Amino acid sequence: MDVNAAFVDAIYEKVKASPTYQEHFQGKKVVVVLDNAPAHSQTEDRVVEHDDLELLRLGPYSPMCNPIEGCFSVLKARIKADLALSREELVAARPRGQIAEGRMLILERAAKRCISCMDLRPVNKMALHCQHAVAAAERMEDMQYGT
Repeated sequence: MDVNAAFVDAIYEKVKASPTYQEHFQGKKVVVVLDNAPAHSQTEDRVVEHDDLELLRLGPYSPMCNPIEGCFSVLKARIKADLALSREELVAARPRGQIAEGRMLILERAAKRCISCMDLRPVNKMALHCQHAVAAAERMEDMQYGT
């Protein structure tokens, strides 16, 4: 929990020091959005208070309002496709006690090969998708999961 609070503090300090903030957003609040992951449950209580820091918590399971959900979905799909090519290695016999370790190594290699898919294009795409979802919510339109 303290790690999350320290991370929020670091984000706040980086944003405040950034040239973009200094030039375009001076005097505005820094907003950090938290999802409802158990690890974030006490972050608000532990983060250093600043008059210009706002912590917003998403509603219960709101993936359409959280760009990281879409980004992780893209990454997981790539990793699954990569693992499908490693099927033989995944199911290969291993000595007792080494099965989980062997599979973890295969998964880590797949993640390293696939992480390059997370560049600005999918991040910007997911951020735009979330903007549309939030705008629709403000208009009181029904939300569709998986869109």
